[in-house]
Amino acid sequence: MNALQRFRLDRLAGRLSRYRAQPEAYPDDAAGLTVCKLAVNALRAGNYGIGALILDAAGEPLIEASNRVFEPAFTSAGHAEMAAVDELERRYPELAPGELTLVVGLEPCPMCYTRLKLAGLGHVRYLVPDPPGGVVHMAARLPEIWQLLNPEQRFGPAAVSPEIRQIARRLFLTNLRALRRQLLSRIQLPR
Repeated sequence: MNALQRFRLDRLAGRLSRYRAQPEAYPDDAAGLTVCKLAVNALRAGNYGIGALILDAAGEPLIEASNRVFEPAFTSAGHAEMAAVDELERRYPELAPGELTLVVGLEPCPMCYTRLKLAGLGHVRYLVPDPPGGVVHMAARLPEIWQLLNPEQRFGPAAVSPEIRQIARRLFLTNLRALRRQLLSRIQLPR
């Protein structure tokens, strides 16, 4: 991350530290604030700016996770949603996943979407849509099995303030080009 990106990240982190969640107006605002703070941590560690939070049936935080594709070591499954589900399944195998909610910074990609369908979390809410990379907005065009699997599961935008949504978007875009170049350089085959 270059100096300008670090400066911008510090400003976003400052906005988050001053922000007060507005749950009466935006029911997912407190979770969205936490997700954004997790995204800041991911960026500072050298990863994509995405965080995820799993809430229990009462809406209390249960699992926090940040994107960790690049650091501490490269792992293609290091998406925040995947890390959260891994932790959930390891620590709380007795919990009924249909009663849980995942709040994530960005609309899930195809890999995360299918994992979340299989994991069976009842609700998945994202702060920012991702038309180029997300799949929720086009789930009806996926193979039929993904529509039949867990039909009660609900995916959709989180009910957060415009400010939290804007911060989440900026966090995702921070250092995105450099991280994508880094990812593509890993998978380029020698000629």
